[in-house]
Amino acid sequence: MHSTRTFDAKSLVVLGCSASKAKIPGFLPAIHLYDGPAFRVLRTYLRQYQWPQSLSVAVLSAKHGLIGGLCPLARYELQMTADRAVEIRSAVTNSLQRLVPQHLRVELFLGRGYLASINFSVFDRMEGRFHLAEGGIGEKLSQLRQTLHSFPRQSKMSRPELPRVSRPLYFLPDWDDFLDADFDFEKDRFSSPLRSDRNQAHGIALMRPRQLCDGVLVSLAQNLGSKGMLRRVTTAEQDTIAPRSVRQHFSLHPNQWAFGDCGAFSYISERKPSISVRQAVAAYDLHTFDLGASVDHIPAKFAVRNDKQVRLSKAERLSRVELTRQNAQDFISEHRRTDARFIPVGIIQGIEPAAYGAQVSDYVDMGYSHLALGGLVPRNDIEITAIVTAVSQVLKKLGRSPWLHLLGIFRPQLQARFRALGVNSFDSATYFRKAWLRADQNYLACDGTWYAALRIPMSTDPRTFSKLSASGMSRKEIRHLERRALTAIRKYDEGLISVDACLRNVLRYDDLLTRRSDSKLEERYRQTLESKPWQRCTCPVCRSVGIHVLVFRGLNRNKRRGAHNTLQLYESLAILN
Repeated sequence: MHSTRTFDAKSLVVLGCSASKAKIPGFLPAIHLYDGPAFRVLRTYLRQYQWPQSLSVAVLSAKHGLIGGLCPLARYELQMTADRAVEIRSAVTNSLQRLVPQHLRVELFLGRGYLASINFSVFDRMEGRFHLAEGGIGEKLSQLRQTLHSFPRQSKMSRPELPRVSRPLYFLPDWDDFLDADFDFEKDRFSSPLRSDRNQAHGIALMRPRQLCDGVLVSLAQNLGSKGMLRRVTTAEQDTIAPRSVRQHFSLHPNQWAFGDCGAFSYISERKPSISVRQAVAAYDLHTFDLGASVDHIPAKFAVRNDKQVRLSKAERLSRVELTRQNAQDFISEHRRTDARFIPVGIIQGIEPAAYGAQVSDYVDMGYSHLALGGLVPRNDIEITAIVTAVSQVLKKLGRSPWLHLLGIFRPQLQARFRALGVNSFDSATYFRKAWLRADQNYLACDGTWYAALRIPMSTDPRTFSKLSASGMSRKEIRHLERRALTAIRKYDEGLISVDACLRNVLRYDDLLTRRSDSKLEERYRQTLESKPWQRCTCPVCRSVGIHVLVFRGLNRNKRRGAHNTLQLYESLAILN
């Protein structure tokens, strides 16, 4: 579990932006985009030492105002002038006011022009917290080095190798799958109106002491959106002034691993990846991933351009394969240049199975000891088997045994074949997402049987209410039927009413959603209720929430069911032949 971080006894270092910037397209964390002397001093320190827990870094930018040092920024050209300082003074001062109370000291490494953008009169009562570096550029850089080396130092350690065991390791892909650990299922309400005040927990933590997976796979594509620990933030918020360790974020045990990839499906229609090689290496290293995948581009057959689906030419598809290979070369070179400590994983893309195998020796020559095969999700079992076979045969000829990962697939019927071909790990969210994406296979029982969840959607959801209100009933009447359905499933779980009585109340509410055209709906619900699979399960989720794990309603039920399904998958790996 994780909670909101505190900043007791922390120091905030504020650097002024620099005219010199990295000459690459796309976004970089601010401390990697700016290439002035102060930022070089900071990066040199971070190559040798882990980010100190008591250090926060902000940047005063002529364009963006006061921002967190980890904010993803694109190149721009704007100098700090007297007029610009006045223009942004109010916003900068307000941002600084939010940060200062969380820090014991505020170290300002700023020139006069930047200092003019701060109204220091509002900090009279906290004047003793501010320390301004003085003197020429050389003296300020010396003071910055002294400040950085004053923090407790811990040398950066290379990540240990993954264990080679008799079964493939399983990584659970995550996209902000945190839940309210104290959600009240009987009263159907959150433990607090504000998410920041709730005891947020991932399914990994909710399932303990049982282990849900061997690790998590977190996509840098979160940088392109507003969800997840790596979401794009362009202000001086807590998660942008100091990196959150991905291992701490998910409360991973020592025998679990944090794997990062770029989420190539999120930019599959773009002509080039939305994430740069330097951005990927910086993010993996800053957030202390154990493994980080190179930047790939899927040679898809189709893409969406101008809201229309278009077929990609063979030439464009081949160019994506070559771009992926070139990015892998640049990625491992950048990994060495920056002395990053995560394990680099080279992703191979191809059109035909033989194309995957043909590239293996190149990746081995680049120095990769860990390989991943991408673009497998839309392919059928025959194609996937051919691809893995082609790669395995080349590795045997080379006399090498790099770690081999399959991106995005599980394919239970192929597991025996994968093992024989030397597959070491895979990631798949299929069992997790089935909890709410399938009509009939939402809950995997301990005996391997799939059951349908009982759909009692929240009437407070605008889209759901629009469907419910089409019945002509008032909001009060709809809410009454909803409560009766929820009460019925609780009473049935307690043995107070019959299965028929429970079904009547559930289906009466369900009728409002015009789903009764599904002739098997009642049959599937009856099978779920009569079998009572949740009562036979000993996992922590089923033990704690009972029949609610079989209710299709809101993330706190649906994702708990997804965690249950994932546990069934994970525990089955040890007995698959």
